[in-house]
Amino acid sequence: MSEERVRPVKTLKVFLIEDDAEDVQILREMLSKEKSLEFVVEQAANLESGLLRLSGVRPDLLLLDLNLPDSQGLDTFVRARAQFPSLPVIILTGMSDETFALEALRQGAQDYIVKGNLDPKLLARAINYAIERNRTDVELRNLLLIDELTGLYNRRGFMTFGDQYMKLASRTGEGLILVFVDLDNLRRIRETFGQHEGDLVVLRAGKTLRDTFRKSDVIGHVGPDYFAIITPEVGRDKYDDVRARLEEKLLTNNAQATSRYKVTMSFGFTFYDSQDDASVSIEDLMARANDALIGYKNRKRPT
Repeated sequence: MSEERVRPVKTLKVFLIEDDAEDVQILREMLSKEKSLEFVVEQAANLESGLLRLSGVRPDLLLLDLNLPDSQGLDTFVRARAQFPSLPVIILTGMSDETFALEALRQGAQDYIVKGNLDPKLLARAINYAIERNRTDVELRNLLLIDELTGLYNRRGFMTFGDQYMKLASRTGEGLILVFVDLDNLRRIRETFGQHEGDLVVLRAGKTLRDTFRKSDVIGHVGPDYFAIITPEVGRDKYDDVRARLEEKLLTNNAQATSRYKVTMSFGFTFYDSQDDASVSIEDLMARANDALIGYKNRKRPT
């Protein structure tokens, strides 16, 4: 008699951000009872520590409570979404928080679950479906929001997430810096060395920006010669720090490169003050940064 073939059990990594120890225990027990899937669960008790750990953990899904010691309501989801836009999220909510949960769905969460209305099968199915739906969503979103050459956000993607960051800053009362970057002499490089060499310059510039800015910052390739970056939760006094980091990384990457030319950049900085700039749009902020960039380029020209 032939032996029955045992099907391997699929393993999913779930990251749980929840501060209520009893709810954490209930969720762990429910997931441990599901036999068709094996769940590996890691947990953090507040949003800040959870977001710090997420990069290293790389889970398949985030279970997120909206009311945490350091973040409450919809802002909790917005912060997580802005930093990890491709990670599927299921919202954990009490009965009184369903309004926030529904708004989170509108802004990109895959599902929400009301605490107290759970069973192991329902929870496992919600997680599995959320991961599959998110995979399709990410593929579609990448077609619309990601720059094919650099893998950074394109102009549409940058404006979309930049607008979200501005709304978040308005709710929290924090500021953010927008940096506009122009690749100097890119047209001349393309004319002299060809289109391929020009593309390499753009790729090197993108690497410099990735090396300079935080994972939570939004970096976009917003035009043939232009990049834009939003760095949230900083003050106006950080201009010099950001500029110094950018110039240092640019020097380092140029020193390591073997090409016949250096990548040089011009910068324009502007600050979004959530109190003074309540009526300012992301388009307005981009225009202000562009004006600052033009001023910087004029100052660089030899007299």
